[in-house]
Amino acid sequence: MFKAQLLGFLARVMLAREDLRFHVLTNGQHFESADREVMLALDRSRVVWGVPLYSADPTIHDEIVGKAGAFEKLQSGLAFLGRAGAQIELRTVLMQPNAQGLPRLARYLTTSVPFIQTWAIMQLENIGYARQNWSRLFFDSSTGFETVAQAIDIARSRSIDVQLFNFPLCTVPGPYRHLAPSTISDWKRAYMDDCKNCSLRGDCGGFFEWHPREHGYASLGGV
Repeated sequence: MFKAQLLGFLARVMLAREDLRFHVLTNGQHFESADREVMLALDRSRVVWGVPLYSADPTIHDEIVGKAGAFEKLQSGLAFLGRAGAQIELRTVLMQPNAQGLPRLARYLTTSVPFIQTWAIMQLENIGYARQNWSRLFFDSSTGFETVAQAIDIARSRSIDVQLFNFPLCTVPGPYRHLAPSTISDWKRAYMDDCKNCSLRGDCGGFFEWHPREHGYASLGGV
């Protein structure tokens, strides 16, 4: 809605404050060739663009975002960001509609957008639309991590950095825990009663404060 103002703001602040960096979340669908000059003028090492891509299947991606043709427009936007040398953090929220297709998405990334800096696979937050449709959307990775692991292995085999955002460490198998940093903000982070004696609590991002105990993760591994 305010793309020109945003890009102008970034340029002005970067010029005035060399110590500041930016993490901008965008659907990536509205970049145009006219934006190229200002994008190239930015200090690209100081801006990370967080862009959501939910599936390699256009139908599934469009259904999740609720907009027909979104996948096609996003491909154009990602290509633009790549040509502009932008840092891209591709974000995939893990859900029932896209979980089984995660390995296919990993293969897609390695061939179509290998220039991304990071692929962030994110667990679902129980808030807003997700809360209203939790039983249909939440994918329990504590009992179904195999599809996530396969996707990680594919992406990392092609030198794509993968991070697991919002995954409690006890829901992640040991070999993949180093990919799960503490990403939940402290003001909305909580721990279960069983976390009190966990040896990894200091490294774990915990759970969202509003994560449902009664229909959340089915298997929390002890460490």
